[in-house]
Amino acid sequence: PAEMGAEAVVGALAGDDNPGGKLPVTVAYHAGQIPIYYNHPGNSCWHQSGSIGFSDYVDLPHRPRYVFGHGLSYTSFAYGDLRISSEHIAPFGKAEIRCLVTNSGNRPGDEVVQLYLKDARASMIRPVKELAGFTRIRLLPGETKEICFSVEMSQLAFLDRNMEWKIEKGKTEVEIGSSSEDIRLRGSFEITEDARIAGRNRGFFAKITIKSKNTI
Repeated sequence: PAEMGAEAVVGALAGDDNPGGKLPVTVAYHAGQIPIYYNHPGNSCWHQSGSIGFSDYVDLPHRPRYVFGHGLSYTSFAYGDLRISSEHIAPFGKAEIRCLVTNSGNRPGDEVVQLYLKDARASMIRPVKELAGFTRIRLLPGETKEICFSVEMSQLAFLDRNMEWKIEKGKTEVEIGSSSEDIRLRGSFEITEDARIAGRNRGFFAKITIKSKNTI
């Protein structure tokens, strides 16, 4: 970790510095479970389902050792007040998704607020959830900030069976949390109708604004 790496590691372990980073990957429980195939139930792990009384990988669990977005902190954060701009959104419109995050611990710290979206019932196989946006915020003890994710519906477009980019009508589930597994807030909205767009016009990431809600 370079010449200053030891100082950084010791500072975090001793509690002098409060870490705030999150994993950009999922870490498998054991190297023997790799490669992991997305379209296989339980990933690539060999298992016998319930036929022998357990569904894990031989003597190891199917669960990852660390999930995408996992991280540690010496303080804690409370999430609340999820608000979505509308229950019904046109395919060329956008959703404003807001929430409040408060440092509920007794130390200053950084939190990475993560927004995930999920197509509840798509005509094609879609990811279980997709990271739609994230932001890192610094909070003093007791401080609250409002995070607003502005999501274009084109961000939810996918290639259909005709290899055309399609924004599909239907329910989209909203999840906000501290990691892909540690979800604190849930909601949903409906895309009102189907639409097709040029791939070059797709949105890729939510625009984010942050407002302080109190002064410490």
